[in-house]
Amino acid sequence: MAERGTRRDHVKLIRGALRGVFEFADRSLQAAFGPRANPFAQLGAIGWLLFWIICGTGLYLYIFFDTGVTAAYQSVESLTHRQWWLGGIMRSAHRYASDGMVLVAVVHLLREFAYDRLRGARWFAWVTGAGLLPLIFVCGVTGYWMVWDRLGQYVAQTTTAWLDVLPLFTEPVARNFLDASHLSGRFFTLMAYIHIAAPLFLLLFMWVHIQRHSGPRVNPVRRLALGVGLTLLALSLVRPAVSQGPADLARVPSSLSLDWFYFVVYPVVDRDGGAAVWAGTLLTGLVLLLLPWLPPQRQSPPAEVDLANCNGCGRCFADCPFGAIEMGVRTDGAVYAQQAVVDPDRCVSCGICVGACPTATPFRRASALRAGIEIPELPTATLRDAIVAAAATQHGPDRALVLRCAHGAPVLGREAAAAVVEVPCVAMVPPPFLDFILTRRHAERVIVAGCRSGECQFRLGDRWTRERIAGERDPALRQRVPRDAIHLSWRGPGERAARHADLSCSGHRDVLPGGVSHGKVDRTRRRVAQLLIQGCAYAASAAALGAFSVWPRYRPLPPDTAVITLSFSHAGARREPCVQLTAEEMSRLPINMRMQTHCRRDRWPVAIELWIDGQRLYSGLERPAGLHQDGPSAIYRRFPVSAGMHSVDVRMRDSGRTEGYDARSVRDVRLVPGQNFAIDFDPTGKRFTLP
Repeated sequence: MAERGTRRDHVKLIRGALRGVFEFADRSLQAAFGPRANPFAQLGAIGWLLFWIICGTGLYLYIFFDTGVTAAYQSVESLTHRQWWLGGIMRSAHRYASDGMVLVAVVHLLREFAYDRLRGARWFAWVTGAGLLPLIFVCGVTGYWMVWDRLGQYVAQTTTAWLDVLPLFTEPVARNFLDASHLSGRFFTLMAYIHIAAPLFLLLFMWVHIQRHSGPRVNPVRRLALGVGLTLLALSLVRPAVSQGPADLARVPSSLSLDWFYFVVYPVVDRDGGAAVWAGTLLTGLVLLLLPWLPPQRQSPPAEVDLANCNGCGRCFADCPFGAIEMGVRTDGAVYAQQAVVDPDRCVSCGICVGACPTATPFRRASALRAGIEIPELPTATLRDAIVAAAATQHGPDRALVLRCAHGAPVLGREAAAAVVEVPCVAMVPPPFLDFILTRRHAERVIVAGCRSGECQFRLGDRWTRERIAGERDPALRQRVPRDAIHLSWRGPGERAARHADLSCSGHRDVLPGGVSHGKVDRTRRRVAQLLIQGCAYAASAAALGAFSVWPRYRPLPPDTAVITLSFSHAGARREPCVQLTAEEMSRLPINMRMQTHCRRDRWPVAIELWIDGQRLYSGLERPAGLHQDGPSAIYRRFPVSAGMHSVDVRMRDSGRTEGYDARSVRDVRLVPGQNFAIDFDPTGKRFTLP
């Protein structure tokens, strides 16, 4: 139990630190962009926008792309330089939008974790969102391969070497990049197909990701979309994406401008090997998938439908942010055609459905107060009693009652000189309750204290609350209720001082949805300041994309170093020689197995040794592939060595012998810095091929 408590404390500590960072960023961005256009409140919508930009620019680039060993690079270069005014911009926008999508996805994931929006019924969105990350990675990696410059060569060789750690292939995939003779134009055709198919799967999973959200936001507000588009255009003009020289499999790139948004783990693959990176990747993925249950969240009882009070109007269905309510056929024989049906696996117990129910009116006296849909932990009758009891503690001419969201900034009733009633979400409070508080003189003012505008813990609570009070959404607040007695305060968990300032406003000042009070403010000066901050935010985003897509430079190989690549695919000798069966022996076999020559399927493993200047650099035993160990033995190893004159001696045994060698080649070679010295094996000539 103590260990579990320690893990829980560590998670809370990490979550608290991240939340503090996001709280500061949210306040700053909301002050500059306003609640509706706050980029952090629309990370998902920005991700969708970037995806469509990637698709649009990618389609244009594909029109001019040519699949071929040399034609691929030449076609991209022609687009970049000869057609810089459109093709070059398209290529740059395509690349920076791809980097931006990685950045947005990671920030969105961290933000949802920081605000604990992943547990309970929200696990589905978290798990499917985490599953998008490998698909985004596949899209980016295959795109860099298609350019086939030095970076594409490095990415291809490192990726395939990383994949070869997994027991999925009979031969190392990296052998396709051993030297120029192993590479063909079919590779680029295959990459083009994968690069087209991967975004289609990505789109499918993005659609699945939002399926449990009602009215998901997939389009950012226009001015934010325009700002993102102009930022990408400006970055494409200021720092256009360019190739890094044609690929040359006889050479190892000495210095690369690595795109760190996609290839941050590749230097680790070079240093520690693919197995270590796979272990770290799989462990990280497993933790991400299990986070909604680490630690498990106490699940509040889901909403319950009371058919005696449900008239099947469908307002709860229309307002549920998570699609937890459906309208089904009536089951109690009432005259109404439909009834609300709650899916407990999707319900987050926010109570927004209660606020939408027309039967949730506190004025009811003839019968017990019970709405058509209720939250078991806070029924409407209990809410009314809590409001009446809290109001009774207030005295004086300016009595105020605060309806406070449990996930927003805290409210100190004593300091605010107001009674406080806490609810899961302010949208749980039906508009008739505001009418009840003011017309029955339980308070002179009602302060609706919710989450930060546009950042409702339950997605749509702030929006539905504003629209109901403004009379734009049913159930609407009655016209007889004085609007100047209702104050809206939208503050995040860390905005305690701002919340206190909102609650201290006199009755003649309304707190707007954005959290800014009316008063004598120089609007022009404020607008100029907002535009400057917006410009700085866009510039900072562009600087991050432009910088970390090429910087810091990475050196895959130390100076004055060459690489010896030992790779071949060769089937060892059979463990036993084939025998000729007699007619009598064949007659005893099933008809389908009657072959005159009978051979055992299994083969000897292949022993390989590599000696450099009289010292053994490598010694290994490669097992045959296949379930019956009858396939070829394959190897792909890279060895950095100092440049200069070396004696290379490679030896092999493939017949099970314990002494001597079945094939051996010795040669004195001069290796130049950055050279890739490839050693292959020719099974027909039973000899190694050295450049």
